[in-house]
Amino acid sequence: MKTLIVNADDFGLCDGVNAAIIDAYGAGGLSSATLLVNGRAAAAAAALARHHPGLGVGLHFNLTLGQPSAEPAEVSDLLDAAGAFPSRTELARRLLRGRVSAAQIGRELEAQLAAFARLGLRPTHIDSHQHVHAFPPVFDVLARVCAERSLPLRQPWVARPGGARARLGRTLRSAALRWMNWRNRRHWHGRLRSNRAFTSVFDLGLPPARLDAGHYRSLLGAVSAFPCELMVHLSRRPEDVDGLTRIGGVSYAEWRCLASGALAEVIAEQGWHLRSYGNAFDGGPG
Repeated sequence: MKTLIVNADDFGLCDGVNAAIIDAYGAGGLSSATLLVNGRAAAAAAALARHHPGLGVGLHFNLTLGQPSAEPAEVSDLLDAAGAFPSRTELARRLLRGRVSAAQIGRELEAQLAAFARLGLRPTHIDSHQHVHAFPPVFDVLARVCAERSLPLRQPWVARPGGARARLGRTLRSAALRWMNWRNRRHWHGRLRSNRAFTSVFDLGLPPARLDAGHYRSLLGAVSAFPCELMVHLSRRPEDVDGLTRIGGVSYAEWRCLASGALAEVIAEQGWHLRSYGNAFDGGPG
């Protein structure tokens, strides 16, 4: 089946993101979101999710923004001197040097899952903020828990439609991500339910200031494996996410397009079946 999951990251980051996600869901172009349990608007996001039960909500596992959900003394490998999560660059450096224990990653994951449950929700799946779970030491911890609990886990496959060009730095990061995806897939093949394809407006190269149906038509038209996840980031105003993320302009452009119903029209036009991670899989692990 030509199955599509349109997932909005960063639910709970702030009120502007929460409102934008509900706008897109109401317009018919969104089926899923992933919740940052330590986001400043996490409780408000959970309340919105309960009011819109058709919206699938997963855990947006976070190791690079804000404070931990576990006791700081239990996850010191994951924190900076101020007791907060470090940047993705610093996290990657520690992982590459073997300075982060799997046990501490596991403690933080369990703490975030417990926080998710306290918000009155059950996760449909797990992904991560800034794709940190693509790093093999993190992926292995999440994969084990997902396999045990029959939770789908996002695989952030790299796609690039024909003609799209990217800056050198992003090209190098994409090459590294391809290698990590290959390694993770090889280690966990047959034991996890994961999306078979993945795309986002970042696969266009430098995302344009204004997005329209044609951009999403190009992205989705290049997909040949299912289920596919289309990752989106949404915010009603670029400034809503100042100091929280560097993609405020992209989030605003995506919100304008999805809230207008343009993506819903592309989904219908191309014959996609819109699902969440909770109902996207007919069979078992793949």
